[in-house]
Amino acid sequence: MRALWLLLLIVPVLCGLPFTRAAGVLVSVAAMFAVAAAVRPALALWAAAVSIAVTVIYRGPPQPPGLWFIFEFTPLLILVTRTARAGRWVAALAALAVTVLPLRVTLHQPDHRLDGSVLVVATAFACAVAAAGLGLHLRAGDARRARALGAARRSQRLELARDLHDLVAHEVTGIVLEAQAAQVAPAADSYERIEAAGQRALAAMDDMVAALRDDAAPARPPGLADLPGVVSRFGPAATLSIAPGVELSEAAGTAAYHVVIEALTNVRRHGDGQVAIALDENALLTAVSDMSGTPGTRPSGGHGLDGLRERVEAVGGTFSAGPRDGKWVVRADLSRSADVRQRRRQQP
Repeated sequence: MRALWLLLLIVPVLCGLPFTRAAGVLVSVAAMFAVAAAVRPALALWAAAVSIAVTVIYRGPPQPPGLWFIFEFTPLLILVTRTARAGRWVAALAALAVTVLPLRVTLHQPDHRLDGSVLVVATAFACAVAAAGLGLHLRAGDARRARALGAARRSQRLELARDLHDLVAHEVTGIVLEAQAAQVAPAADSYERIEAAGQRALAAMDDMVAALRDDAAPARPPGLADLPGVVSRFGPAATLSIAPGVELSEAAGTAAYHVVIEALTNVRRHGDGQVAIALDENALLTAVSDMSGTPGTRPSGGHGLDGLRERVEAVGGTFSAGPRDGKWVVRADLSRSADVRQRRRQQP
């Protein structure tokens, strides 16, 4: 690769000197700077300044321009595009060098005419404007991609924060209740259950922190397969029923998992009632708790329920929560999950 760029730097000199003699050294040097700057934009200021200076002081033969013009004009256009994309002011100086470059030929013609110089300068100026426009267009695209990347990262961090809130709040609530029960009537395994819940909470936080690291492998999101373990840890007050053969997409399974977590956490927070969780063959998830719905015990429907609604709606489902027949009912219709739709189409 280095040999290729070295050849590009030497070719203008080799092509120009046999025809322009000693005076061709100036145009060859200008072309060499232009090629070098097109490769390394850090030399943009030098390339533009040398090109303009050579155009002003050059008094050598104007012919044949085809041997050196292409090696300077084209790299300068590339330089205008790259510096405009980077938002550097030197793009204007490079555009000026492109615009006046044809004068190096036209002003030294024996039959020089002003209108001819104006025409070629206007053409070169149009090329410079087009190159600058391309650079600005690419810069705008870079800015859009950066904003989209920032928005995606913020969205991912918000999603991870919600996951952390749901998981840790569930385990910490269990720890608090176990500790309160141990103060009244300590059981033989109370401290073991508290320790296990604390370890699960710490593991959840570790997983979330690891997921935020760019060099960490993404952890498997919780899903439908994790529901039996969560419900069993809650105790005999919770029951789970999953229809045989029901399938959910990964995103829908994660949403179902968090709906169950929130339902169990609310029962722990607001009373010691029973909770029945069911997922039928149509991917309708319901969590019914026998809390009476009195103002002191009923879930307030705050940010937790709002977050669940956003999760469920994000996978095309519908969500509702509220009192019904003296019970607190949470419903999440996940029937629009991609896996469910595919399974339905395959059924005879």
